[in-house]
Amino acid sequence: MKNRTWTIILLLALVSACTIDGEEGNPDDLKMVNQGNVVLELSDIDYYDFSTHVVYLKENNRLEGDFGQLQGANMVVNGSEVYPLKIHEPYLATMSVGPHIKSLIDVFGDFAFRISFGDFPDGAGSSIQDPRSDPRIISALKKQNKYRAGLSIDTESIIREGNQLKLKIKLRNLDNQDYYFLDPHKMGEGLFHYFSNGLEFFDPVQMKYQQNRIQHEQPESSQFWSLDWMSVIKGKESKTFEFTYPFENVPTGRDLKFSFTFPSPELSITQRSDLDQEGGRIWLGNVGTELIKRF
Repeated sequence: MKNRTWTIILLLALVSACTIDGEEGNPDDLKMVNQGNVVLELSDIDYYDFSTHVVYLKENNRLEGDFGQLQGANMVVNGSEVYPLKIHEPYLATMSVGPHIKSLIDVFGDFAFRISFGDFPDGAGSSIQDPRSDPRIISALKKQNKYRAGLSIDTESIIREGNQLKLKIKLRNLDNQDYYFLDPHKMGEGLFHYFSNGLEFFDPVQMKYQQNRIQHEQPESSQFWSLDWMSVIKGKESKTFEFTYPFENVPTGRDLKFSFTFPSPELSITQRSDLDQEGGRIWLGNVGTELIKRF
């Protein structure tokens, strides 16, 4: 009897060790729960791109295109609530604070959604901590190979020439997967800047933002897109781009806060079947960079 008991204990220990070493994890490690009901879990997710916080869903998933189920849902990992999620409607006069989904611009067809974050400083001057990159979430996703680092951009240089600014940025693919991205060389500056405001800066003396004066070129429609606009950035590759921005006035002698956003055709891609192309997958979302500089 004792031998049988020890045999059972040993077998259970071996099974447990294999699960941990193989990092098979538990599909229930990460889920979104709304009033006690699981509305989304790891088995529904294809992968989560942390550069944009876009969650890509498998073709068969619990939401079935009904993203309203995420209103008031809690992100739960290993039984612990990480953060609550809200859906922000465009008719609301207030800005949403914390993790939320903007109903018109954070939902992509029925195959993906983005978790945005609103951060307003409180009366004490501190900011709300962004819980979306909680290490528990990342760990649960990595165990099931559902974590992607996505794309990033870095500012290489900003040079002032009168009231023109020359910006040099580096776009990096942090994943092994190849991505299609909007290529400003192929699109031309006017069309590229329809999807992005490009470089802008905040002037602390004037207490306002200055936009660049590049003229935007509209596509045929808001949902029109073309693979001819795009290039492929291979896994772990980086590419450098340079832009020249005319401004009404570029002040000197004071710190200016610059920002730049690299865009995608996120609102134009409405069908899951459009995502995967021969040379890679179309990257959705946008990534930005900020820099304080004095001329």
